[in-house]
Amino acid sequence: MVQHPLRPGSVVLIARRPGTQAVEVDLASGEVLHGFSCGEDRHLLGHACFSADGSVLFTTEAAIAAGEGRIVLRDTKNYALLDEWPSYGVGPHEIRLMPGGEQLVVANGGILTRPASGRQPLNLDTMHSNLSYLDARTGTLLDAQIVEEPKSSIRHLDVAEDGTVAFAIQVQRAATGHNDRVPLAGVHKPGRALYLFTEPGVLIDRLRDYTGSVAICNHSRLAGYTSPRGSLAVFWSIDDGALAGYHALRDVCGIAATPGRAGFVISNSFGEMRELDGHTLKERREQRSKNAGYRWDNHLLITGAAS
Repeated sequence: MVQHPLRPGSVVLIARRPGTQAVEVDLASGEVLHGFSCGEDRHLLGHACFSADGSVLFTTEAAIAAGEGRIVLRDTKNYALLDEWPSYGVGPHEIRLMPGGEQLVVANGGILTRPASGRQPLNLDTMHSNLSYLDARTGTLLDAQIVEEPKSSIRHLDVAEDGTVAFAIQVQRAATGHNDRVPLAGVHKPGRALYLFTEPGVLIDRLRDYTGSVAICNHSRLAGYTSPRGSLAVFWSIDDGALAGYHALRDVCGIAATPGRAGFVISNSFGEMRELDGHTLKERREQRSKNAGYRWDNHLLITGAAS
């Protein structure tokens, strides 16, 4: 799900499980404004982003027969296909535009799936994940960063105003062949090596090998990572790696930063939403809500009108 920069009243929803359809929806009316299907021998992988001028939509997709990741470019006027680039990995999931608009960062999760077998991983013996940086004009690979544990799948991203990338990890534990603790969150600063959050170990163990979403508050320089398996949102400094705190919420996964209020909003599958101060991480309890009958999914988007 991504907000349209030229039509801020609408969002684009991308299929994942894995699927082939995407739609643009008007937020006020719920009307489907546009829709498109990915090409033959392709399936979508749940995320997209826009070019700096809003004219191009980049989607993460997979070439089914080849089992390789693709970045597909579409004209945002009518979603006509413009071009296709390699993602330089398998199973590309979240994609973001870097500050300045000249580079893309892609989380190649490393896990091969196909529509015929749903979300079943098909390559656990050979999987490896990476962060790939691409030229947003040509698709040229500029850099690729790899985590040490090959069964760690980098899935989700957020990007700070200075280009620091925060990334969330999901571990395919059965494929690792060991019970060692594996970091589940980290950051990458341009020109440096990956930095993984390894402390406190007891808290990482409580995340149960899974972080589902990540968001950065540019005011406080904190990154929040959610774990629905652990029912925790954990926050680290993206500058020195220090633990800032955590917040318990059953089955929490959605998280987004609130630019105008210097905070975070978190959500869960029971229709609950909570707002946290971006510096102290104390809950703004007057903002707490529970929406009976709603089950929020994994991700949360704050539109420009709501920030």
